[in-house]
Order: sequence, then C-alpha cells, then structure tokens
Amino acid sequence: MASAPSRHSALAGQGHPLKERSLVPAGMATILPEAACRFRAIESDLIGVLAGRGFDEIILPTFEYLDVLAPGLEPELVEKCYKIPDRATGRLLLLRPDATAQIARTVAMGMMGDRMPLRLSYRTTVFRHEPEHAGRDREIFQVGAELIGADDPSSDREIIARLIECLQKLGLARFKVSLGHVGFFKGLLARAGLSAAGRKRAEQAAAKKDLPKLQEILRQEKISARFARKILEAPELSGNADVIARGRRLAGHDTTLTESLDRLARVHRLLSEDGHQNVLFLDLGEFRGFDYYDGIVFDVFAEGIGVELGGGGRYNHLIGRFGRNIPSTGFALNVDRVFHGLSLSRHHAEVRANHQNACVEERHP
Repeated sequence: MASAPSRHSALAGQGHPLKERSLVPAGMATILPEAACRFRAIESDLIGVLAGRGFDEIILPTFEYLDVLAPGLEPELVEKCYKIPDRATGRLLLLRPDATAQIARTVAMGMMGDRMPLRLSYRTTVFRHEPEHAGRDREIFQVGAELIGADDPSSDREIIARLIECLQKLGLARFKVSLGHVGFFKGLLARAGLSAAGRKRAEQAAAKKDLPKLQEILRQEKISARFARKILEAPELSGNADVIARGRRLAGHDTTLTESLDRLARVHRLLSEDGHQNVLFLDLGEFRGFDYYDGIVFDVFAEGIGVELGGGGRYNHLIGRFGRNIPSTGFALNVDRVFHGLSLSRHHAEVRANHQNACVEERHP
C-alpha cells in the first residue's frame, strides 16, 4: 500500500534476530492508521453509492464447509483455499475464497425469500493461496454488488453503470471498462472441436492474451488452419464499436456466436446512451478468472495500475449448482488496487497543477 509498509514487519532491517524470517505471512496486509482511515473511507463510499441505488448490504460468514460451497467453486480455486478442520464435526472448513459463490449458496438455500430481483452489496475479505514468487495478495479486500433474478441487456447495463458510478464518485480520473461476452470465444472453441481440457487451456491462454501458448494448444488439438486463424484472431479483436462488425465476419452464420454479439452490441449501446462511451472498449477475447461466467463480462483498468481494479459479469447457472438456476450478474472491486489507483490519480493531478503554475510564473515573472 502506498503510504504504509503493509507487507513487511516494522522490525525488518533493524538487527532483530528474526530479520531473516518474515513476521507477517506473505501476501497479508498490515494497514497503518493513516492509510486505514482512507481505506475504510473508500469502502464506505462504495457501499454508500450502492445503497443509494437500492443495493442492500449483506455480511457473509468467514468460514464455509468445503462440501457445501465446493459446487460453486472451480477446482483450481478449491486448490487455493485455506482449509481448516472443524473441531466440532471434523468436516473441512474453507476460509472465505469467493463472495459470489457464498451469495449464490445463500440465495439457493432460500434465505433471501422469493422476492426478485435482489440487489445485494458486500464489503469483505477473501483468502486465496498464491505462490510467494507470484507477487499476488493472499488476502484481498473487496467491495461488490450482485443483481439477482434479471436477465436482459438492461440488467447488464445496470450493474456496469453502478461500477462506473462507484469509481467516478471516488474521483478516479482515468479508467477504462473492457467489455466482452464469453459466449463468443467459447463458441469458437466448441465449433472448432477442441476437447474439454483443450477448451479450458485455450480459455486461460486467451484470458492472458498469450497467443503463442494459444497457438501451441491449437496445434496439440490438431485444429484445422481455418479454425485456428479465427480463434487466434478473436483475442485481438478489441477497440470501439467496429469490433462487433469484425466479430460478425468471424461468426458467419453461427447463431451461438451472433447471439453473443447481439447481446454485447445492445449492452454497449445502452451504456453509450447513458454517456459512458468514453470509458468503454470492446474486447471479444475478454475472460474472467472463473468458469461460472456465461454471458457479458467486464474488467476495469486504471492508468498506472498494471492489473485490473476489479470486474464481473453474468453467471446465470452458478446458483443452479446449489439448487435452481436464477439469472444473475455482479462485480467486485479490489479495494487495495482502487486505493493505489486513487493515490496515483491524485499524484498526477498535483504534478499537472504544479506544471501549470510553473508555466504561469514563467509568463508572468
């Protein structure tokens, strides 16, 4: 964190006998008072914006039973979970790895009643094991929102508009929302005949824009040159509204692909009509890190931050893993990354102001 040595012990480098041993687990945060005040203010401001739009806050349990939550988690995420035996029952507990899966489980159990649509918000911490060399946090502070029980372009528009509004209300000066539809690329892979394992690996490569890796996977899967060209072109289809037309040329007459493009075009148009066109760009290779997304997906990026601040998308079948399907969409913001984005934004504003003042002084000594 910018104003606090949050990932390191205050005793480090001071001749303490434990200086060769980390006193704080890697990827965990100690946020000192000044930064903590700003940090909590960001969380409160975000929850306040969502509350003003009818999103009710929910507080989620820190632990879940592995056997209960596992249907909503991907195998890769289960591997990253911190697992603890329950002393009372002997069952394995998970330290919260994903808030969306918890909310899906809560809704499927009927704890929210039958009223639809539901608008829920949360501020919480999720925990995921990451290798120390990966440089990623193991403790992730999140604020998020879920819109449950609606499946139309206007509900996609609503959740993305709330994300944009949250960042604007915080004063984040420069950010972009990458907007896509997972059905397009998944449809291309299915049409080409990749195996289930091959599709998974190809999706992961596309999410990272790792075209050499994607090309190698297609070679291993013995995909024809014609389909391989289309698949390799898709992750590079990003930009403004003309991306849709380029996607249609790839789709041909495949209705699965054209339906994904139609939905994406409608959501983009609605957001543009709301005045958000300058923060949007389309990306037909856009993927989120969870397989439960099955429709419109999005990530948000800010100037100077090399990773996404957050993102989300539609997950119409996740709640069905715990019961019956209920169409849903949502997003989560990484509060630590938002904190850094705001700090950089303020710094750039100060630099520009100082530069302008210096120019004025030069013209009027």
